[in-house]
Amino acid sequence: MRSELELGAEHLPALIAELGGKSDLVWVTVSGRPPQALWSVWHDEAIAVVTGGTEQRDPGLVDGASVELILRSKENRARQVAVTSTVERLEPGTAAWNDAAAALHPKRLNPPDGEAQPQRWASDSALWLLRPTHEVIERPGSMSDGSHRAEPVTTEATTVTHIPFHAGKATKKRRQH
Repeated sequence: MRSELELGAEHLPALIAELGGKSDLVWVTVSGRPPQALWSVWHDEAIAVVTGGTEQRDPGLVDGASVELILRSKENRARQVAVTSTVERLEPGTAAWNDAAAALHPKRLNPPDGEAQPQRWASDSALWLLRPTHEVIERPGSMSDGSHRAEPVTTEATTVTHIPFHAGKATKKRRQH
């Protein structure tokens, strides 16, 4: 049995399919932006995602563009493979859209509209296929040494400077006397 460090190029499609099929979360990097996590389903040799509307935020996917797709291990959540993927937007009403919606629908936790969810997706969301090109950026045995940490997003939000009174501990200390 070969170790992951000895993984050859001929085994990468199988590794990508296995990781895509087991994990329901992928990280997508679009045009140098920080990576964004998207819940997904492995479908038709690609990662199917739904964005927009009341679903997850669209990271800037564009039909026909290339993105970096980061697949992780479901067991330990470790980064396993980063590959270039082509983006394909599916049009509502097509066979490809219907198949992807059928794959995504049962995997969506707690849909607010139940069985009507695909109809909502057709009107206010976008379904995408992220198809790995097998152009590998990172793989087992050749991972980058960088930390992959993203800079915090600039925001005007601040922390509270005064911590409000909390009855639990203060009350218990007084009762012990």
